[in-house]
Amino acid sequence: MHTFTTKYTKIHITALFLVAVFTIGSQLFLQLYLQQEGTNSRIINISGRQRMLSQKITKEAILIVQTNDPGEFKKRQQKLIANLDLWNRSHQGLLKGDPSLQLPASNICLINKENFKKIQPYKDKIAQAAQKIAQVNFSDDRKELKVFVDQILANEEPFLMLMNDITFRFDELSQENIVNFRLLEIVLMSITLLLLGLEGFFIFRPAFRKIEESVGAIQENKEEIEAQNQMLNQVLEKLKMQNDNLVASIKYAETIQNATLSLEPSVASCLNSQFFIMFRPLQVVSGDFYYMADTEESLIIAAVDCHGHGIPGALLSMIGVAILNDIIKAQKITNPGDILFHLHKTVRKTLNQESNNNRDGMDMALINIHKLSNSVKFAGAKNPLIYISDDQLYEIKGERITIGGKSKKKQDFTTHEVEIDQPTMFYLFSDGYLDQFGGPDRRKFMSPRFRQLLLKNHHKSLIQQKQALETTFDQWKNTHNDIQVDDVLVMGVRLYPV
Repeated sequence: MHTFTTKYTKIHITALFLVAVFTIGSQLFLQLYLQQEGTNSRIINISGRQRMLSQKITKEAILIVQTNDPGEFKKRQQKLIANLDLWNRSHQGLLKGDPSLQLPASNICLINKENFKKIQPYKDKIAQAAQKIAQVNFSDDRKELKVFVDQILANEEPFLMLMNDITFRFDELSQENIVNFRLLEIVLMSITLLLLGLEGFFIFRPAFRKIEESVGAIQENKEEIEAQNQMLNQVLEKLKMQNDNLVASIKYAETIQNATLSLEPSVASCLNSQFFIMFRPLQVVSGDFYYMADTEESLIIAAVDCHGHGIPGALLSMIGVAILNDIIKAQKITNPGDILFHLHKTVRKTLNQESNNNRDGMDMALINIHKLSNSVKFAGAKNPLIYISDDQLYEIKGERITIGGKSKKKQDFTTHEVEIDQPTMFYLFSDGYLDQFGGPDRRKFMSPRFRQLLLKNHHKSLIQQKQALETTFDQWKNTHNDIQVDDVLVMGVRLYPV
């Protein structure tokens, strides 16, 4: 069917192209003819007008001789000059063409060339006599004027007879053009009709037969198509039900994750006054999670980025929260390096990574804020800690290994300590903010731009800092309407020396 369609489409296009060519050709010939006929009509009109002008010249010459009024004499001379000028111009225009009179360049047949040779002496004598009459004064001898009038009258009749022959010859040529054009038009129309007939016989007739065969095949397969449609509707309904169940499950998983990430009352009361959290999951549930634990001597804060996002990342995040609760609250381990080391070992054990190919893990930054001193301790797995003090930004990098995965770390993660002697802002974050594409060049936000953003806004209130982060993120992302590429988590803590 495809081969048939392609073949006859090409033939059909070719036939239509030929029909269009001949149709357009006919229109072009028609326009050329109309243009030529307009020119011919103009020539005929002007050649006929020459007879009228010669008679007006004769009339004005006679009236000039007869008038006894000086004013009328001058007026008649002006009319004679105007008629004579138009008469001469028209004569030259018929011979050689004149754009101002809309006469084409000379294309006179042999007969009219001969006629113009014959008429020229009579025309010259009339013109000479009329010119003399136009130049005399009112007081000049009228007998001399009558001689010029007699000269005009003597040459007028042969001039008019030859002008009639010229006009009739122009008209004959116009009629011949009409006949030739009609013959050409009939030929082009016949060819067009022939092409349409051939197209109908060799293209549309086989095409209609093929269409009838196709319609018959469609009718034969109607029941099968209806059965397939019914089966597809059943599959669609089943998929819709599964999708509804999946959405409900994800919503419930969101509820569970939100409960897991809920802050203790003693910590929640400090939100937006001592710390802020910018948290934007990529999907309904998130692979990034924040963690806060309030112990007797310390406040432990962590920003954790589980590998993956969505449901897999959320499952891993709940495992991470459960293990951190066990390490910090049950085992009473509060040193950041020890916490990360025990978390690393427990994740590998929980996911049985010693004996399978599972490489899931977590990147994180964790700080311990001692309540009774000015000490802040930090340990990181891949992720750094940024803090700003006295308008200076400092960065402590995390270790180059991840929590869990294939690494078999056998010693504690390094614990770094920062002493606070003035108000200081601490920032913990995942890589989602830095990896977001956007901006004028559709590039990642990157760490230098992020550090500059924090430094610019660190002196503001915590709520204003969070708003600045969110506004900048949205503007960066929406420059070219880019989509969010990862879970986003940024935490900020403002501490004062004790």
